[in-house]
Amino acid sequence: MTKILDRLGSPELDWIQVEVTSRCNAACSYCPQPLLYKKEHMPLELFKNLIPFLGYTNLVYLQGWGEPLLNPDLFAMIRLCKEKGKRVGFTTNGMLLNKKTVLKLVDLETDIISVSLAGITPETHNRIRKGTDFTKVIENLELLQRIKLQKRTPFPDLHFAYLMLVSNLHELKGAVEMCKRLGAKQIVCSNLTFIIDEALCPEAFFVREEERKRFTSVLDEIAEEARRENLLFAFPNPVPQKQPANCSENICSSCVVSVTGEVSPCVFTSPTLLQADSLTRCKPLSHIYQNIFVPCYPLSFGNITNESLTGIWNKKKYQRFRKIHDPDATIPDTGRMSLPQSCASCYKKEA
Repeated sequence: MTKILDRLGSPELDWIQVEVTSRCNAACSYCPQPLLYKKEHMPLELFKNLIPFLGYTNLVYLQGWGEPLLNPDLFAMIRLCKEKGKRVGFTTNGMLLNKKTVLKLVDLETDIISVSLAGITPETHNRIRKGTDFTKVIENLELLQRIKLQKRTPFPDLHFAYLMLVSNLHELKGAVEMCKRLGAKQIVCSNLTFIIDEALCPEAFFVREEERKRFTSVLDEIAEEARRENLLFAFPNPVPQKQPANCSENICSSCVVSVTGEVSPCVFTSPTLLQADSLTRCKPLSHIYQNIFVPCYPLSFGNITNESLTGIWNKKKYQRFRKIHDPDATIPDTGRMSLPQSCASCYKKEA
């Protein structure tokens, strides 16, 4: 009876984000992945624990702190989601999109492949996204475009995820033309808000508020060009607000499942964000917030290994957490400001 009630009570989510691996074949300068203590793939059997609870979920996004295409069970995971009638996608660095892989993704009718970029020239992109090769990535995407044309299929939609930095903003102007050439549908930009190295601080927009108008002007110009080409161009405020605002991670209508099955509000609260302290122990990663190093505070409301997703979502402590972040909830001002440690030192609440 409990299992039936769990399925009937599946949470209504915009998406579920599943970290299918914490391993990666790149070493991007801004990413904490090379420091992670646990580097492993999510077992297929663990992933299957989610399947009964996808009833009211619009999208299953197979992405965490690693490269999804490294997990040999990725295609089986996509197939399981499609059999449930769900849209499914993932973000990749693009290096493993060879012919065999592309054919599988196309034949599975994968809905979305988003490719991470940090520039639109080899010099810029390769400098920031170390271990990847811009030229190779573009060749792989040209292959994807050819195969889609040969098979006369719209699957998968190609998206670009562009990390905006002070040193690469000027190249973003050429992204619309690149989208047209490669058949991409949208460009989603993000700020550098999770900073693990002081050397990266000058690359973050929020430390240059005096240049806000220039950044905004550039982005508005690109957005207008994209609109004329019928492309979606999404970008956050280039300079986060000083006063706390609603979290930009949609934590009231989505959740993240870590590679070990822990259910968290977002990837920035994931228990995966641990680094080696010794051979047998680990400690939370530190990141820079308002010019000070502060630890990440992992946050988990349960584990799908031994609990249902429905049961975890409906726990009182998880409900209280979401209520704090719910813009429509009636909470006294003092309650609104009482953020958990995991959120109090996060720029996503100010985006």
